[in-house]
Amino acid sequence: MAYYAALDVGSNSVRLMVGEVREAKVYPVRTALRSTRLLAGAVNGWLQEEAVIRTAAAVAELAAVAREWQPAAIICIATSAAREARNLDFLRSTVKRRAGLELTVIDGETEARLAYEGALAGFEDAGKNPLVIDIGGGSTELSWMDGGRLQLFSVRVGAVRATETAMTREMIAAALAPVLLRARGVSRDRIIGTGGTITTAAAMELGLEPYLPERVHGTFLTTARVKDWRSRLEAMPLSQRRLLPGLQPERADIIVAGLLILEIILEGLGAEGVVASEADLLWGLILNYATKDGGKDGKGCSRLPI
Repeated sequence: MAYYAALDVGSNSVRLMVGEVREAKVYPVRTALRSTRLLAGAVNGWLQEEAVIRTAAAVAELAAVAREWQPAAIICIATSAAREARNLDFLRSTVKRRAGLELTVIDGETEARLAYEGALAGFEDAGKNPLVIDIGGGSTELSWMDGGRLQLFSVRVGAVRATETAMTREMIAAALAPVLLRARGVSRDRIIGTGGTITTAAAMELGLEPYLPERVHGTFLTTARVKDWRSRLEAMPLSQRRLLPGLQPERADIIVAGLLILEIILEGLGAEGVVASEADLLWGLILNYATKDGGKDGKGCSRLPI
């Protein structure tokens, strides 16, 4: 039995999953998340020193957790905030010094593909042609099959970015419009959604306290309920949002923007709703690594086979 550990250094949080792969399925044994807000305060691509330091500390903490499982490899990737960072070397060197890991920055298309593969792996029946949405802190990825080819798109709108830059509905809609136009005409039987915005919305809908991933996974959220939650939360003071069951207090300030992004996508696609998925990019990352027999040295992800 071989375990693999995957770390995702995102714009809003650092996430860990340790899992085993059997018959093209991931079986998680340990998950963890630390909210670090790497994108907070970034100006013209320059990450703030404080954000980098707390992110690297979280990577080090979660890497230590991962090593308790003696994984065959610890795969450490970074997404939107790192992709745009003008001081990426500072982030990489700090993560290397604090956690002993090499940080690999993946592009938007790779992020979309891993989210797609991970989401589909999490369902016994994912549908004949699902469309996958992954709403992150700095970007949103959409992926689907069309004409036998996987279509992969990454858009620079995310819950943290939209909150920090005060993006309006019109601005978000304009950014997403070209992708939604292409996706609208594609025949699909299901929309699957990954990322903290969507799983949090499902947890709020279920009134979960504490959070139970096995109940969140597979929950169907109608477009009408997404709109209702966005409107309700937008009208609430932040202090009141932080008390809601299912909504992590550290996500309370960005949840409205995240739900607005989701609402615009669902309306733009003319969709009835979205199925929340706990299986996501981390699943896709571990699947890719394990099935391609990478990283036996366990030293990080300098040879990431994606």
